[in-house]
Amino acid sequence: MALRNLGIDFEVVGVSEIEGDVLLSYAAIHSDFLTKRNSDIADNVDNEEMVSFLESINVPLDYKTFENRAKKLNSAQLKDMYLANRLIKNYGDIQRINPEDLPDFDLLTYSFPCQDISVAGFQHGLDQNSGTRSSLLWECCKIIENKKPKYLMMENVKNLVGSNHKENFLKFLEYLENLGYRNSWAILNARDYGIPQNRERVFCVSVLTGEQPFVFPKPIELKLKLNDLLEKGVDDRYYLRNNQYLDHPIVQEYSYCLDSNYWKGVTLKSFLEKHRRQLVTDRIEDGKYIPRRLTPRETWRLMGVSETDIDKANLLVSQTSLYKQAGNSIVVPVLESIFKKLFVS
Repeated sequence: MALRNLGIDFEVVGVSEIEGDVLLSYAAIHSDFLTKRNSDIADNVDNEEMVSFLESINVPLDYKTFENRAKKLNSAQLKDMYLANRLIKNYGDIQRINPEDLPDFDLLTYSFPCQDISVAGFQHGLDQNSGTRSSLLWECCKIIENKKPKYLMMENVKNLVGSNHKENFLKFLEYLENLGYRNSWAILNARDYGIPQNRERVFCVSVLTGEQPFVFPKPIELKLKLNDLLEKGVDDRYYLRNNQYLDHPIVQEYSYCLDSNYWKGVTLKSFLEKHRRQLVTDRIEDGKYIPRRLTPRETWRLMGVSETDIDKANLLVSQTSLYKQAGNSIVVPVLESIFKKLFVS
């Protein structure tokens, strides 16, 4: 999205993703999947062949049990999943990727599951060969070593450079330096780059044989406010029940950081005490302010996604999945600032 918004000429030669709904959203936004899904493209491929292909790239994978779900898809779901993965050139599970099979490319954007390093997770870490989900970072090495793209761009949670995990992060940077990359990293906050969300993330830009270290873009004034992104006439299902009222409105210039668990429910207590679940007030009854949680569309707006792209994703996946995808995504204007500095300036 960021490269497209900047008008930079590019071609995506492949992605690596295992989660089914994410793949459908990606295909809807970044390919002509929506126009081709009702065509006869996949009709010439029998179900057995489609299942075989999906299983070969380990898609779609149940994120809790790590069980491949291809055989459990009904005919329509199977056709959609097969077509989507073909159109977006998904290589699937990074553990199964043979870098020899990949085309050459100039830019690798990569991240890895944050559950084992996030302060909200179980802190199992990302030690190499530890088998944790966060340790999938090290699976990127075989691709980087083999393809040697000129540019690398990594993103993850702020706690990657916390006391428990920074040693592994620095070890990975040293590995990249030994391959000839010059690394620059920084903690950037979305609210410093035009989006009203307090979202701090670690970004690392690595340039092969770079003569000068990359300098991250400077913060800009936040002109867009949280209220500017709120929907009007929101459905009753988003409002809190059980007499969870406030005597005063919630007034914030920016939201708390969104995470992938936002869909699990928001209480007034969690908002007031933990400041981790965003609420807003836009309705008054009997002099009381009625809190509500953000809608999926509002969470995507808080990631800097356009209305057109939100509409496309909304056609294919559930509200719960939209919440999850927003919390797991990267704020688009932050990437725009980075890529503008890297490729345009």
